[in-house]
Amino acid sequence: MAFSLKKLTFSLLGTALLSGAFGAAQAAEIKVGQGVLPPYGIKESNSGIEVDIVRAALAKKGHTIVVRFVPFGRVGKDFQDGKIDAANTLTPDSGVKAEYSDSHISYQNVATTLKDSGLNLGSIGDLGAHKVVAFANASIYLGDDFAKMASSNKNYREVADQATQNKLLMTGRTEVVVGDIRIFQFYNKKIADQVKLKDVTYHTIFNPTAYSVAFKDAKIRDDFNAGLKEIKASGEYDQIIAKYVKG
Repeated sequence: MAFSLKKLTFSLLGTALLSGAFGAAQAAEIKVGQGVLPPYGIKESNSGIEVDIVRAALAKKGHTIVVRFVPFGRVGKDFQDGKIDAANTLTPDSGVKAEYSDSHISYQNVATTLKDSGLNLGSIGDLGAHKVVAFANASIYLGDDFAKMASSNKNYREVADQATQNKLLMTGRTEVVVGDIRIFQFYNKKIADQVKLKDVTYHTIFNPTAYSVAFKDAKIRDDFNAGLKEIKASGEYDQIIAKYVKG
């Protein structure tokens, strides 16, 4: 009886060790390309909303990531050139051949105004009557209607530095700021000790854009999708976003 029990013990131990070794063999270190665009990708701290989401989702399946921060527009090329295993942030219709994940983030451009201004913006055309500051190359990225407004509005300009955009709005030197809502909220936290922050209104006159992670390996993509569902269900996903834009 004792001998049989010992054999059973060793058998179970061996099975557990083999199972652990197999699980470890499946874990991988993923090279992820990330565009530098706070709060989505922050090179200085090796973090950001998207970085943290991808890291947390892949960790659920035992994977780790090494992030390669590059200018936002270069991510797709680095992926195609084989410099990275996964790429933030692309869409399935980007022209880059890849194994695309479920959407892990949506960017929402909005027109932001001071609440006490009482402005009511129902369409892109409504911007034409106001002082508008947008992000660099917004007139290229935001579609034909926006481009027409920008070209005909003498009070339209583009500013690369988002913190400057926020300051212009808070100090009344512009009426409208156009850009992603989370980027606006992130930089408002940054300038809180420099200018008096005022209540704002977000006008959702632009459609959101849903983005995915592009993977070389379909199995890693599937692991990411499973992990993404887990962190959304647990509330970790919302906590990651809140860390960068709330307060």
